[in-house]
Amino acid sequence: MFVNTSSISAPLTQNPRAATSSPLAATSNPLAAPSSPLAATSNPLPTPSSPLALAPHSPAGFPFARRRLSLGDATISYVDERPLDGSVDAPTLLLVHGTPTWSYLWRAPIAELRRTHRVIALDLPGFGDSTAPLSGGHAFSVGARLIAAFIERLGLRNLVVVMHATAGPMAIGAALADPARVRGLVITNSFAWPLLGSPGKLGKIARLVSSRFFAWFGVQSGLLGWITARFSRRNGRFSLEERRAIAAPLARRSVRAHLADVLASLRGDDRHLATLERDVGRSLAHIPALLLYGMHDNGYRAGFLARWQSLLPIHQVVLLERAGHFPPEDQPQEWTDAVTDFVARL
Repeated sequence: MFVNTSSISAPLTQNPRAATSSPLAATSNPLAAPSSPLAATSNPLPTPSSPLALAPHSPAGFPFARRRLSLGDATISYVDERPLDGSVDAPTLLLVHGTPTWSYLWRAPIAELRRTHRVIALDLPGFGDSTAPLSGGHAFSVGARLIAAFIERLGLRNLVVVMHATAGPMAIGAALADPARVRGLVITNSFAWPLLGSPGKLGKIARLVSSRFFAWFGVQSGLLGWITARFSRRNGRFSLEERRAIAAPLARRSVRAHLADVLASLRGDDRHLATLERDVGRSLAHIPALLLYGMHDNGYRAGFLARWQSLLPIHQVVLLERAGHFPPEDQPQEWTDAVTDFVARL
């Protein structure tokens, strides 16, 4: 059920179900200045009959054909799975992964959700098989404009926007660009406000990864990719194939540079983040939200859930007891069931 904390007269009750766990970051800015990602492009809008450009790495467990859409200097790689039951009225799900992953994060949810919904999963600019100029420490604001342009170019409406971790400021920014297109929000271990001043462990992590040294070291070493491929699953272990699939894009220096750019944006886009928090309450408060959190996530422990609850009064809370920062990896079935249940209630 949804909870409307601003209007208790509605017959809605809070439902923080427990099913049975973020280092979020920033770098100073040894990165290139932004170019215009939304410049005019002559590329035609892809259609279901367009040729499908398969990504260079199509691992087992991710059999979904990928398309590409040019938006100025950026090229967005994405999956577009049409509902197997032929439904045309159900909401479309737009899945936006956080860093340092790519749309492979959603492989289990896509396989199930596409039975009854159109499911689109894009690779963030510079990640996976998407390409884009570095933003110069403004990845959140630039990414928000790119995702908004992506939504507009594909003519997407009746959208449920699903976001994880550092995708939050970009996906929320895109939703704010045209709230009329958005039917619901699914927020998993994410944020839409400045992090550098956060108290405790999370603030320390944000300040550490925001340093120039961390940016340089991350680009040179690829450490975060190695850590993610081996230790990001809290329950069980990744197979060798999964580890290779997660790490493959991060073997490219350009992807590692984009990761550093996103982390730098916790400083460079601080004003944008502050504006997001204000605008969410003003423009998105009427949209139902699923707050789907892993109970072992650093953001959950830092009070992110309560902050979202205050910003989005019409919400459902689902807590995953065995999940850390990557719930679709830790509890994929429970995560997918929660999203399916939420969308069915819209």
